[in-house]
Amino acid sequence: MSVLDERVGPFPGGRIGTGDVLGDRTHEGVGRAVTHAEHVDDFDMRHLRYFLSVVRAGTVSGAAQELRISQPSLSQQIKRLEQRVGAPLFIRSSRGVELTAGGRAFLREIQSIPGQLRSAIAAAAPSPLVWPVGVCGGVPAEVLAEVQNGLTGQPTDGTGSRTEPVLRMRSVSTADQSELLQHGEIAFGIVRLPAAVPGLVRAVVWDEPLGIVMDAGHPMAHRPRLTWEDLSAQRLLWYDEGCAPGYADTVPAQLAALGWNAVLHPIDQDQQALFVHELQTADDVVALRPRLAVQGDPQLVWRPLPTTAAPRERLAVTTLADSGSARHLRRVAARRRWPFLT
Repeated sequence: MSVLDERVGPFPGGRIGTGDVLGDRTHEGVGRAVTHAEHVDDFDMRHLRYFLSVVRAGTVSGAAQELRISQPSLSQQIKRLEQRVGAPLFIRSSRGVELTAGGRAFLREIQSIPGQLRSAIAAAAPSPLVWPVGVCGGVPAEVLAEVQNGLTGQPTDGTGSRTEPVLRMRSVSTADQSELLQHGEIAFGIVRLPAAVPGLVRAVVWDEPLGIVMDAGHPMAHRPRLTWEDLSAQRLLWYDEGCAPGYADTVPAQLAALGWNAVLHPIDQDQQALFVHELQTADDVVALRPRLAVQGDPQLVWRPLPTTAAPRERLAVTTLADSGSARHLRRVAARRRWPFLT
């Protein structure tokens, strides 16, 4: 379900005016908006959602399945959109669809509209409800609690009921979060840094040194300290391609500079059970995690890397720059002393 289909909590931000009087600049902006609206008053937001879904899926059939409508119906709606725009938006082939030059230009201009509309509706909503949050794999529960407490605050009405928005967290890879933020399908994301994507701001909520994680039955588990020579014979359980762009490349490079050219063993680290299972089924596989991320798990053992300059795991809350959610995140970061990155 798209966020266009549900009411969501407000992103605290300023109103365009107070009382019955608006500033001259606001009047000018409203005047321009009225003029623009005259030319799109027969435009259906549903068609934008359909267009964006086809772009994301890469096929009309895949988008139709995601939208839970028939493929012929979706094809007809896309044709109507192209007729309304006055130009073809897709090149169709047996492999799927590709954007035309006009389609790329259309996407560039409209992809932020759902998020902007969502923010506008949320800002005016009298009753805050839900903020969807995308969470990358392997995020410790402590981080989720810190983000929950930071973004939503505590009940303040004296009755014990929640007066701030509720976060609805779901697993979304770092690679996919930017697109979902642009489309307005999530309000915030939790990502591993570095994750350089233009148009986003970030607040760091977790910054811890990485160490070696292994199964409690691993041959090296009894050693209090490990050496680079010990690690040279070990494969590194690591993030699957595209799961943690930036971070997935940076850390192995840092390890190589320290003396460990690790052979990577990639898996989907969104599933903790799979992560533990991989460590249990091989004597030459270890992983990297901060100590607090595995503390208290009797199946796992943590050991520091043999260096005083260990790579670090930095997790950040991210959202669209120049948005109500960005202004809210900046205020929360200042209050909770989260380093804020632009």
